[in-house]
Amino acid sequence: MDEDIKDVAKRLIQGNEKRKKRIRLHRESAFDGLAAKAIADALASSCGNIASHTARKQMQDRIYKSIVHSIPYEYIGDVCCGRRQFYDYRNEFIMAVADNLGMLPPMQQDNRRANTAAVEKAGQN
Repeated sequence: MDEDIKDVAKRLIQGNEKRKKRIRLHRESAFDGLAAKAIADALASSCGNIASHTARKQMQDRIYKSIVHSIPYEYIGDVCCGRRQFYDYRNEFIMAVADNLGMLPPMQQDNRRANTAAVEKAGQN
C-alpha cells in the first residue's frame, strides 16, 4: 500500500472518536457516517484467524487503541500475540479501512480480498 494512502487511512481511524461524538450529537456529515461504517466493518473483519471470539475482540480493541492513541506494541499491554503478528493485524485493519473507502487501486483490492478469503478459509479448518 502506498504510504500516503496508509497515512490517510490512519488519520481517519485516529479521528474516529470525534466522528462518533458528532454522530451521537446528530451533527455528522455524510462522510462521517461513511467513514465510521468503513472503520467498524474493517475492525469487525480483522483478526479473522483467531478462533476465540473473546480473544479476537480483545485483539481488535488493542489494534484500534494502538492506532487512535499512537501506542506502540510494547506499551499496549496484554496482547495475545507477538510484535510482528500484532503489526500484521494492524496493517490488515488499516488496509481494510482504505479498501472499504475505495482508496486502494483495483489490483490491491483484489489481492486484499484474496488474502482475506485465504485467512478466513484457514480459520475454518
